[in-house]
Amino acid sequence: MRHFFRLALFGFTGVILFSSWAFPHGEHGGATAPEGGVSLVSLHGYQVELLTRPAPVRAGTEAGIVAKIQKEGSLSPVRDGKVFIKIEPTRAGDAPLPPPQDLSGYTLAPEETWAGNYTARLFPEKKGLHLVRVVLAELGGEQFDPPAIVDFRLNVAPPERIGGSFLVVAVIALAMAGVGVWAFAAKARYGTNESRLNLLDIPWLKKVLLSRVFQPSLQIPLLVLMIILAVLGFVDTQDGGKNLATKLVWTLWWPGIIFTFILVGRLWCFMCPFGALNEWPARLTKPTRMFPKVLRNLWPATGMFVLLTLADEQLGVVRSPNVTAWIIIFFAVLALGVGFLYQRRSFCRYLCPIGGLIGIYSMLAPVELRAKSGAVCRADLSKACYRGSDTGYGCPMFEFPLAMDRNTYCNLCFECVKACPKENLALRLRAFGQDLWAASKRLLDESYFAIALVGITTIVTAQMLTAWHPFISWTARFLGPIRGWVKPITYLTLTESAVFLVSSLVFFPLLLLLAARLTDPTGGKDVKRTFVLFGYMFVPIGLAMHLSHNISHLLMEGPGIVPVFQRFLNTFTPFSLGEPVWEMTPLLDGSVIYWVQMALLLLFFAFSIKVGERLVSNFYGDDPAGSRVLVPIVVLALVFTILNVYLLGLPMGMRHGM
Repeated sequence: MRHFFRLALFGFTGVILFSSWAFPHGEHGGATAPEGGVSLVSLHGYQVELLTRPAPVRAGTEAGIVAKIQKEGSLSPVRDGKVFIKIEPTRAGDAPLPPPQDLSGYTLAPEETWAGNYTARLFPEKKGLHLVRVVLAELGGEQFDPPAIVDFRLNVAPPERIGGSFLVVAVIALAMAGVGVWAFAAKARYGTNESRLNLLDIPWLKKVLLSRVFQPSLQIPLLVLMIILAVLGFVDTQDGGKNLATKLVWTLWWPGIIFTFILVGRLWCFMCPFGALNEWPARLTKPTRMFPKVLRNLWPATGMFVLLTLADEQLGVVRSPNVTAWIIIFFAVLALGVGFLYQRRSFCRYLCPIGGLIGIYSMLAPVELRAKSGAVCRADLSKACYRGSDTGYGCPMFEFPLAMDRNTYCNLCFECVKACPKENLALRLRAFGQDLWAASKRLLDESYFAIALVGITTIVTAQMLTAWHPFISWTARFLGPIRGWVKPITYLTLTESAVFLVSSLVFFPLLLLLAARLTDPTGGKDVKRTFVLFGYMFVPIGLAMHLSHNISHLLMEGPGIVPVFQRFLNTFTPFSLGEPVWEMTPLLDGSVIYWVQMALLLLFFAFSIKVGERLVSNFYGDDPAGSRVLVPIVVLALVFTILNVYLLGLPMGMRHGM
């Protein structure tokens, strides 16, 4: 039993290995399904998928038009083919073009980077609807006479010029950094002790939140939905852009849930179906074991998050309904197993792959559940808020309200409120991000995860850019003779994984460690303390990048859920909302989304300076050394912000086609 966590980790690794076996071709080498129409066609026992690199394709900019060719059934990549591609403007309703008399106007598409991906480098000159014609002359040793023809429709976006925008945003960020440092030296601190409204004093709201049926009324439907998505992952189409499981999980839930953390903290945990699977057996069996002491921290959850992100980026999980279903099953079984073996919600506290992410970002939420009076808590010997009573189960997240001064592990289940005989708990609004500077606890695992998140979000964004895969191909040259021992897909995937892990988990934390060494007023004697303290200053930087990265997916690809849901109803239910229309329009234009991203980056960069100023004020007081500490840390935050401004100004790929 004591090795359960090790077995669980092996199990998750097994899911990853199964994913690699089931989808040996991994991702599309940075290419994504285009906007504009059907992107997958089957003929002659082959499956031809149109992808673009980058997405969207823009007028006047070189684009990789990719024909991804696989065997039907096995989905194995088709090697050593002769494929020609042509793109030209067209209009809706135009008659199909006749077969070509010769291939003089076509571009030979070599098999580039990834097995079965035939890429033509083309320059569409105009915006609007285009016809992409793929001509298959030879595939896998089979010659086609006459050549097989596949036509696709592609919307070419207008040109996007970001040079001036980048400089403007970079200058604004630089000015903000200077003003922030100057303001710290000149600003007099002030505050107010005025009383704040306790939301639990609102009768109807208190009745709802403390109702014994409120939480199950949310958990049970979500659990049913989770089961449906797992089943759909196995039995429905394996086209990730048309399967409800992948579209709902990776295009809506995964990028959208991040916005809930900064508004209402860990409220998702309150209704999470995996949390229910963990908590229900723990309540039923009442296990006496505590989770292993050495693992009672953020390191296991950090590892799970990194593994899940790696699977997302390297194995094409977001495009694979089958693997998505296996991941749902794995974490459901893990949550159940932990619930039977260990007390309370140990899975949610220590193992959930997004638990650490939720906890870190929930520190910014402008709502808090806290004890009203410490004296009342200390006088109450029953400690029912933690231990439980006839009216409440006690805190399932192992938090004691008297000592709780941050949102990191509070899931707003209100069990402490139900159990407290003194009614000594309050739900209040508070200053945005207050926990980052006001909380008493500063932990190495949390600070490390905060700076690692900056690295992870930066590298994940870079992986979706056009230049990323040529960079990986260039980096792979350093593997030397190893490249001759394995397939290109293998050594390229290993190279990309190594770059991701080393950059995000080592290089970015090392930069903060270096800044801590340079700024430590003790001359390097207390670098760890400085690293831990200022790691929290980078929570807003990581969050800004996370929001900016995901808002693009959400607004560009989110409308695609409409035809996917229509298809689901038509296929699996007697109901119908009409025939799916796959040519969906983004909720916002790309240029508008870009400026929303820039606003997020700049606002949260300014807030990170505020966090740094408050940290220095709280921990250094009037010591002049505090001012010197802040400057290099702000410079590092500035570097990360400008880097992210630059990356987000480049064309980004999408998780699925529109």
